[in-house]
Amino acid sequence: MKCFIDTNVFRRVLIKEDEKSFRECYHLLELIQRKRISAFTSSLIFAEIDWVIESFYKLKREEAVKSLESISKLRGLKMLNGVNIALAIELYKRYNVKFIDALIASIPQIFQKRIAVVSYDRDFDKLQIKRLEPQDVLKRYRYRQ
Repeated sequence: MKCFIDTNVFRRVLIKEDEKSFRECYHLLELIQRKRISAFTSSLIFAEIDWVIESFYKLKREEAVKSLESISKLRGLKMLNGVNIALAIELYKRYNVKFIDALIASIPQIFQKRIAVVSYDRDFDKLQIKRLEPQDVLKRYRYRQ
């Protein structure tokens, strides 16, 4: 299975607000680190992580840099860019979702359902792409917590 890791998965590990989702996301990233899951993310996700850390959580730039560096060093995580801007605008116009979600959904491999988006964000369901939550992926790999 190929997975695209959304911002909220990384955020739940970086900002430990909820123990259950922290553990799920941590174990998912652990599987990626061990290269048991074929995982991707995008520069869009890095930009959104930085924005969330600095704007919403009001953490210092140094913390944002540290977080971004740790994600970029995650062995097994590959970059997947190449949005289809015309499709993203069409999805944004047609569905009530954030533009960044429309951009992610417009990545050809995601739009064609060859890669599942791993996210807690149910707006992806409106875009009719394949979405899994971290616990769904862990179940598929029979991961023992």
